[in-house]
Amino acid sequence: MKIYISGPITNDPDFMQKFANAEAEIITAGYEPVNPARHELPEGATWADYMRQDLKLLCDCDGVYMLENWQESKGAKIEHQLAQDLGLKIFYKLKI
Repeated sequence: MKIYISGPITNDPDFMQKFANAEAEIITAGYEPVNPARHELPEGATWADYMRQDLKLLCDCDGVYMLENWQESKGAKIEHQLAQDLGLKIFYKLKI
């Protein structure tokens, strides 16, 4: 099962570590992570460019893993809605 990682990226200096931690959790759970933070675009790429790429990645997955504070991210909210509309399994990061 391929699981896409979704959460705040813009204005979060620690997003790479948070996405890497989620990736490790998904692997430990026996699933294949899809980490959009690892898919770089050329310098100058816009938010829309990243969203186009990320939504394509999401569409090829079986589920999505929503990180903490995903509700504060415009992109994560779009990804969450698309996952719901596509009937994907949605997992939520628990606040510890």
